[in-house]
Amino acid sequence: MPKPNRGKTKTIKERAIYVYLPSLEMVEDWKRRAEKAGVSISKFVIERVEDSIRREGEEGYISRVELIKRLKEAEEEIRKLKA
Repeated sequence: MPKPNRGKTKTIKERAIYVYLPSLEMVEDWKRRAEKAGVSISKFVIERVEDSIRREGEEGYISRVELIKRLKEAEEEIRKLKA
């Protein structure tokens, strides 16, 4: 039975992005996890990214650099309080 036409085929190239993972091991891990979850790799990635975005809440995305900066500041404050 053919799938119903939802108009998505016309826009598939506009909706596609490429994600280059750091290793083949990560690719295989993500594919394995998607298969275990019973979803396509695209659906798996979409769900994980959307979940992460929702958890960011009010503060929004914080870069790794900013997190490291905040951690160092907190560690310095703790060091001063202990002194």
